[in-house]
Amino acid sequence: MLKRRRALTGLVLGLVLSCLAGVLVSAPAIAQDADHYRGGWRTDAGDRHVYEFVIRGTEVTGIYCTFCADGTTLAPIHGSFDAGDGIAYTVRHLNLDGSLASTDTLTARLVDGALHVSGTRGADGAAIEHVAIKDPRGPTPAPYPQAVLPPDAPPVPVLQGGFGGGGGGSPAPYVAPGEWKELTADDVVGVWLGFGTGMDKQYFLIRKDGDRLFGLACGRCDNPYTFGALENFVIEGDVLTFDIVHQDWGEGTRLPFTRHVSAQIGMNEMHMDARRDDAPDRPGIVASLVGPVAIEATAGNVVVDKE
Repeated sequence: MLKRRRALTGLVLGLVLSCLAGVLVSAPAIAQDADHYRGGWRTDAGDRHVYEFVIRGTEVTGIYCTFCADGTTLAPIHGSFDAGDGIAYTVRHLNLDGSLASTDTLTARLVDGALHVSGTRGADGAAIEHVAIKDPRGPTPAPYPQAVLPPDAPPVPVLQGGFGGGGGGSPAPYVAPGEWKELTADDVVGVWLGFGTGMDKQYFLIRKDGDRLFGLACGRCDNPYTFGALENFVIEGDVLTFDIVHQDWGEGTRLPFTRHVSAQIGMNEMHMDARRDDAPDRPGIVASLVGPVAIEATAGNVVVDKE
């Protein structure tokens, strides 16, 4: 009798544990809001894949690239976001003239803080499977406070003493290089360089997607925390306007935010005034970029890690 009771008890316990295990296995993943997905992601092993997601409600746009200082790898992202299911999106790979080369169809979902990407490659229908991470370096430290996402990301250090170099005092008055050019898309397409030197210099990469323009600002270009998607290009006469979209990093305490850029081009200089949409009356970032470097001239731009 005792043996039968022990056997029955063991059977009941086994069934309970089995049921609990089934509940745990079948339980859905905890839904993550857009602040856990938005911004830049990169693979940490294998082939390089980089995603910059811009999320507005359920709409997703953004940029895909590999080695992102190589403008030939830029491709626009379009898709939708659901807190339970993640991001469903396409990556449209383009020829240099803006015509469509192929389309990848993908989904991305967070699992334990990593982004699991899967789908099919449009060129040959091959399966795509890889995992992307938030860059552990975080945004590049600067002499001002910065906000950062996702919500559990560590704070960004504030450098002391400001930027070095120069003799101090007010900058010299700006003098335009010549007459501002009446612009077309062909005058804008390419890579414009500025904002610093060396590894941390800024690249503004602008390409055609059919009859529209899209692009990416990066610097350094191997850390997605330094990226901003370039959207909403408009050309009116000699004035170019577009937006630099900050999703997961940026000065101050508010995320996401957008810098609206107004620019003019003359003699290979793009002179720009960039102002935040949440503080349009504060001083903008007024600076110049030099270019354009042909997109194909950046082919092979690869940042190599140094020991």
